[in-house]
Amino acid sequence: MSNLLAMLGSSGNALDVYQQALNVVQNNVNNAATPGYARQSLNLAAQPLDVAAGLAGGVAAAGLDNSRDQYVEEQVQRQTQALGQFTAQAQATGTLQSLFDASGNSGVPAALSTLYQSFSAWSVTPSDPTARQNVIDSAATLASDVQSLSQSLSQNSQQLDSGIASTTAQINSIAAQIQAYNVQRLTESTPDPGVDAQLHSALDSLSQLTNFSTVTQNDGTVTVLLGGGSPLVVGQQQYALSTSSSQTGAQILDSQGNDITSQITSGQLGGMLDVRNRVLSSMTGTLNQFATTLADTVNQTLESGTVSSDPGAAAGAPLFTYDNSTPGAAAATLAVNPAMTAAQLAPVDASGNSNGNANQLAALANTPLTQLGGVSLTQYFGQLASSIGNENQTATNNQQSQQQVVAQATTLLNQVSGVSLDEEAVNVLQFQRSYQAAAQVLTILNTLADSVLNLIPPL
Repeated sequence: MSNLLAMLGSSGNALDVYQQALNVVQNNVNNAATPGYARQSLNLAAQPLDVAAGLAGGVAAAGLDNSRDQYVEEQVQRQTQALGQFTAQAQATGTLQSLFDASGNSGVPAALSTLYQSFSAWSVTPSDPTARQNVIDSAATLASDVQSLSQSLSQNSQQLDSGIASTTAQINSIAAQIQAYNVQRLTESTPDPGVDAQLHSALDSLSQLTNFSTVTQNDGTVTVLLGGGSPLVVGQQQYALSTSSSQTGAQILDSQGNDITSQITSGQLGGMLDVRNRVLSSMTGTLNQFATTLADTVNQTLESGTVSSDPGAAAGAPLFTYDNSTPGAAAATLAVNPAMTAAQLAPVDASGNSNGNANQLAALANTPLTQLGGVSLTQYFGQLASSIGNENQTATNNQQSQQQVVAQATTLLNQVSGVSLDEEAVNVLQFQRSYQAAAQVLTILNTLADSVLNLIPPL
């Protein structure tokens, strides 16, 4: 009779185990589309069978496992970080590229060409007031276009600064979520699959924004470190980031105010920082060099001559002005000398040639200048325009290639950790049949127990 009772208990326990297994399958199905969720499975273990010792065998639940693969997840996060970087670079450089007319029929290239043409026309009729005025007007248009481009670059810098600050705020928000999940984990007696899914979903979102690494501690909490090792989340503590910007660039500061910009190398934040601090800074410096070289070269030529060939003729006046007392302000302040009149333009060079200065200025179109590395003003500005085009093309190509890499990594992750509804349907049938079999055994054992009890005569 004792063995029969043991078998009844074993069968009843089997019903409970298979019900747990069915619950796990149902939870998988319910969370098939939940971001960060990893497929779970209930381990089943055979119980020892020894009739003499009263051990009736059966099955027992041996713990819950999930299919999360840390290596594959880290691969997806790293590839997502790179995609975020390339996407941000492609978007930002695309905006900058739109500031330049590839045809050269508008903006600075067209205005520079018009100025050269006015110099040439002036060299033919150096005393003609109309030709002189055309030079002044063409110079004013060019200066205005340079100022406009400088202003556009400045606006792009401000927009990137705003984007960097906004992205940093998003990072802090996600870090706060991770910190909250860590607190929940410390209060759980058993791991909650829901909290685990939310935590990994938050890490996936963070990987779009910046580069980081994670360490899972023995207590179940996750430590998040930025690329250079600066902590973002450690246990129950969050370390918020902040931003700082100036004319020269943007900075990311840790919770102590230290500059950790160099640690942010990928993700959307890394991409924006690269364009802001490297690409835009280079473009701004190039445009300022263009403006100072243009103004200084033209002014030096004009000031070295005279307004006419007459004895005692007045020296020429500078055509351009710019603020040379503020670093990096040349392009933003380039303008035509407000005191300049047509009569003050000096066509006569120092040797007395009546159109020497005008010819020299017209020749600037093809004159290599040492200040520009041995290229002309036209070529120098062309290099500026082509450089941003190359930056955008490289970023766009990287983005397109990285999209495929992320797709492949995500497919692998889904194969390893994702929920297959087909597999879960098979598991449901398997555990339902096992449950039904255990229930049938329990029914038979119960009938046997009744029969045995009926054999015992009443007292």
